Amino acid sequence: MHPNVEEVTATKRRLKITIPEDVIKGEIKSIYDKIRVTSKIPGFRPGKAPQSILEKRFGKNVEAEVIEKIVPQYYMSAIKEARLDPVTYPNIEEQIELKQGEPLSFSVTVEVKPEIGDINFEGIALKKKSFVVEDDEIEKSLSMLQESKALFSVTEDALQEGDMSILDSEAFIDDKVEDNLSYKEYPLLIGSQEMPKEFSDALTGKKKGDSVEVKIPFEGDHPNKSIAGKEVVFKVEIKETKKKNLPPIDDELAKEAECETLEELKQKIRENLGKRKESQINLEYKKDILDDLLKKHDFDVPESMVNGEIESLIQQEKENAGRTGAEVKPDEELKTGFAEKAKSNVKSVILLETIGKKEKIEVSDADTKSAIEEIALRNNLNVEEVTKLYAVREGSMDALKSRLFADKVLEHILEKAKIED
Repeated sequence: MHPNVEEVTATKRRLKITIPEDVIKGEIKSIYDKIRVTSKIPGFRPGKAPQSILEKRFGKNVEAEVIEKIVPQYYMSAIKEARLDPVTYPNIEEQIELKQGEPLSFSVTVEVKPEIGDINFEGIALKKKSFVVEDDEIEKSLSMLQESKALFSVTEDALQEGDMSILDSEAFIDDKVEDNLSYKEYPLLIGSQEMPKEFSDALTGKKKGDSVEVKIPFEGDHPNKSIAGKEVVFKVEIKETKKKNLPPIDDELAKEAECETLEELKQKIRENLGKRKESQINLEYKKDILDDLLKKHDFDVPESMVNGEIESLIQQEKENAGRTGAEVKPDEELKTGFAEKAKSNVKSVILLETIGKKEKIEVSDADTKSAIEEIALRNNLNVEEVTKLYAVREGSMDALKSRLFADKVLEHILEKAKIED
């Protein structure tokens, strides 16, 4: 077919595609032959209707069917022959119409990834990063383990920080009960962040059977519109109080963590903290590598990829705001704010993809399986739940595979880097 390919920009190509007249005629004849056999035309036996009658009745539909069939076929063949890898759908520049006795010619514009050429990625100089596991970090980890093993026992003592109160709370706005903000037998840990601080302050020093009134004015930009800009009065009754009982940090606590002695547990914590810090340093090295590559290689990137990345960043921002209750900026403001970051992200993807192809780096099924198992273990999920989560959130496992690919390429570059003191 030999399509005519014009380089519009570094990331755009225009293809002039011509479909021969005999191909069009053959497709038209094939469709009319089917119509002639299957259609019932008044006054004519099946299969005997004249071509002129069929053209008058079905002409427009036939033309549309021919275009719908052969244009995508020839477009795909042209892309393959021109060795192009479009990153978005083609833009057909003119109205496509069939003209009797003529070949069908049309032009399409497609966005492609830029050709970068040689990338200098070997021997990147990185500043050595080191770490130390401090004793107070180990003590903090032990305290967290101790907290996780805490038990609560019923008490008649006044509530202090760390104690638990079982309470009934009835909410009022303008003296009207708000059922959606009211609770029965709600377990509140004094000093926790799960409820406004005013609750813990009001309950501290109180005992079982006491009642308190908590008034909380909410900001006008609060994400919950039903309480934004309003004062909510909570009438609280303490139904029960529980004292936190912390186990001693000793060999018995260590055994619950599958260690024989406290010293063995401390050593295990030290090793785990070391691995975590090593992993963090590894991530920092990879970020430094990307920064180095971006500085050394400047090139244009497809607009559609940048726009797609902006949309992804906006979606992440909204999801984060939904979890924290933070205010979300208007979309246009977010688009402007994320423009440069999105461009850098796309450049990083193209650079790593180019290096990965050159170095023949691939993500195997075993790599994907191992990653899913690790994610499942880290989040206390099973493998099926993780797979389903990716299918729901990102449509497929492609997003995970892309991240694994990028990480493998960065590991490959890191192995060839020069880490200097």
